[in-house]
Amino acid sequence: MNYLAHVYLSGNNEDIALGNFIADSVKGNRYKNYPALWQKGILLHRFIDSYTDSHEIFRSHTKLFFNTHRHYSRVLVDMFYDHLLAKNWTKYSEISLNQFSEEFYRKLVLNKNDLPINVRSSLQYLITGNWFKSYSTIEGLKKILLQMETRTNYPSELSSSVEKFVSLLPIIEPQFFLFFEDIQNAVKQNLIKN
Repeated sequence: MNYLAHVYLSGNNEDIALGNFIADSVKGNRYKNYPALWQKGILLHRFIDSYTDSHEIFRSHTKLFFNTHRHYSRVLVDMFYDHLLAKNWTKYSEISLNQFSEEFYRKLVLNKNDLPINVRSSLQYLITGNWFKSYSTIEGLKKILLQMETRTNYPSELSSSVEKFVSLLPIIEPQFFLFFEDIQNAVKQNLIKN
């Protein structure tokens, strides 16, 4: 799952969402350097990643892109899932995607000095490009993938995957709904347990 899904799956707690958002930049036990609810978000992020990577639907979708994009296939499916979440936002949330995005961006800016340095440096792209809202359209998704291409270590041609994704939407989208129902239930159980 990518940024939007991670933040959404954090529920209504903005501090858990912040931890979830920064988790990829916090390695090992360094999560203990953050406030308790941020720690909970970081650990939730790790749970979501582990659950997603082992889910049969996600794995089947990454296989669809492996021949053309190799190890980037997982990144692509994460992005495609954020697109499908944003596109179908009203199915999952009573507040608009714009309001959800603006509230979270505001929280990020208020806590900017406490965020890891590499997260701080990418905030400008996220907020000015309004990535959460951009995920909702194919054009926005392609634009984000183009921006990501410029930051990959190896030639990735991430944006070239969009055409294939669009052609596979009739297969991927209904399966995403099943996957997302599963992960929502798993996250609820994880939050209750922890």
